[in-house]
Amino acid sequence: MTESFMAPYNAKVWAHPATEMNSIWVGERVATIKFEDILSNVIKKRDAPAWGPNAQFRYPMNGTGSIWLKIFEALPNANKRLNARVTRIRTKPGAKRLELADGSKVPFDGLLSTMPIVSMLRMLPDHPNLADLAAGDNGAADHSRFKHQTCNVIGVGIEGTGVPEFLNGVHWVYFPEDEYIFYRVTVLSNFSPVMVALPYKQWSLLIEVSESKYRVIPSSREELRQKVLEGLRKAGMLPPDAKIVTIWDKRLEYGYPIPYVERNMHVHAADAALRELGVWSRGRFGSWKYEVGNQDHSCMLGVDAVDSMLFGGNDAGREVTFNAPNTVNQQYRKYDFDFDPSRLAKQAGRSHSFGAAPRRLLRLPQWDWVTYHCQQDDHWADRVRELMVSRPEQTKWLMHSYEACGAADTKRPMLEMLREGLDHLDRVPSSNTSHEAVGWARHVSAHYQKLPERIVFVRGGLPADSALLSKGSGVDKFANSDFHMWGSHVAELPLSLRSDFCQIAWPLVQRVRRHSRSCPERVLTMSNSAMFVSKRRLLAAPIDVWQSLLALLSDRAAATNGQVIDFAWHLLFGQPAVLPGRAMTSY
Repeated sequence: MTESFMAPYNAKVWAHPATEMNSIWVGERVATIKFEDILSNVIKKRDAPAWGPNAQFRYPMNGTGSIWLKIFEALPNANKRLNARVTRIRTKPGAKRLELADGSKVPFDGLLSTMPIVSMLRMLPDHPNLADLAAGDNGAADHSRFKHQTCNVIGVGIEGTGVPEFLNGVHWVYFPEDEYIFYRVTVLSNFSPVMVALPYKQWSLLIEVSESKYRVIPSSREELRQKVLEGLRKAGMLPPDAKIVTIWDKRLEYGYPIPYVERNMHVHAADAALRELGVWSRGRFGSWKYEVGNQDHSCMLGVDAVDSMLFGGNDAGREVTFNAPNTVNQQYRKYDFDFDPSRLAKQAGRSHSFGAAPRRLLRLPQWDWVTYHCQQDDHWADRVRELMVSRPEQTKWLMHSYEACGAADTKRPMLEMLREGLDHLDRVPSSNTSHEAVGWARHVSAHYQKLPERIVFVRGGLPADSALLSKGSGVDKFANSDFHMWGSHVAELPLSLRSDFCQIAWPLVQRVRRHSRSCPERVLTMSNSAMFVSKRRLLAAPIDVWQSLLALLSDRAAATNGQVIDFAWHLLFGQPAVLPGRAMTSY
């Protein structure tokens, strides 16, 4: 493994020898492995389980840049200034200011900078000695002690839909071999159909080529492009007859911040000196920490820095992203919708005045759609998307499809995966059990502490033209209700199942309803039901009731369990035994 991939790939991507690097960054980037697991997977011919933050994640339909555009557009115009090149940073007490290339000056109390820390240290005429903290020769254009890799990015746009079959469902391909000039190729159009000008009629590749004093590449951009195209064709990623409609390239002097041996010593010495001046150098190259250098990290580096300036820190600590990368990479940080900046400043002993109310993220309502699926046609998911997008109130939605027949474990055609992405449809591996409602019980058991306000439980074979999905008259009509049920027809509990019902389902109903009434003579519900239920109704049942339901429905040897529980769902959700007509609709 080391000889065939790890060593050559790392030498290629970092463009620096491993002897110059530390191992601090490895924890969240490289999976730990056990020989026993490898041997078992080889014998059983199975893949290792997904690992790490890149195993599965949501991707913005319009690309990651759309996230930052949305944020930028929400900022007051008075606070935005583009193409304003900074030439000097004055740091004398009482006269701190930025001096711009156009001659204008911008005063500051605290400064948050994302420029490379090397540039920052050389832009302080009031403290010229700080430039010594960048002194050195890394062999790059900035001639500093801070080591980095230069990244050349090449984009290739291709006409048609002739994506090689082996790229179906593939997002990244890694190349450790010396015969290829690039180290990674991203099949960008596989992330979202709108990442090309003509969705579903074009596809695209994004190629990365590293550069440093240790790894010299052609200086001619045209020669570099040709070597990239040759490598793509040799690897089979670009078919011989592919019609290239566009090719683009850009050289990023600062590509990867190298986690070199002395990095933390250099970074924290510079940070301490800058902080004395009221300057926070943060971001991918402001902090120079690769392990917290992704876009989400950079955002939180900024959040933490501002919280440090104004409040002395936040609930996670004092700049935890910058100071404790391994900690933040193992935790989920919730957004505080109700923060009070004046109170926080007062608690920290800071005398800040805030001229306007804080701008908070909107707390959008969310619906979960939950199903259990085994090879049925699920194009009803497209209708769900149309329905949710058309709602008068902007609403988040997620579809959780518990897959009994392996669809979540196999690579599916790319167009199908793109459709799933647009539909917000997650396929979750699930065992093949005796009853499809096991997915419902599993979902509530697993998400009990973080259920959204509305949950829609549907069967895997829901017809795409179901009345449940009709705008204005389907589930949309009952958006503010606590409960509603759709089904193929009204059904009454057969006498042959009453004994099992009273023994298996009724004790759970008694627990939810907190009474000891005897088992009812009649139970009326809807067959093949789908249900719209509020979070309040779901939480009325203790979590162990849901866990008991999951165990009952997962028992393959007891098929009767699923049959009787089908007649109990509405009771578990607080409805009477004979479900009233106003709570039922035929689909």
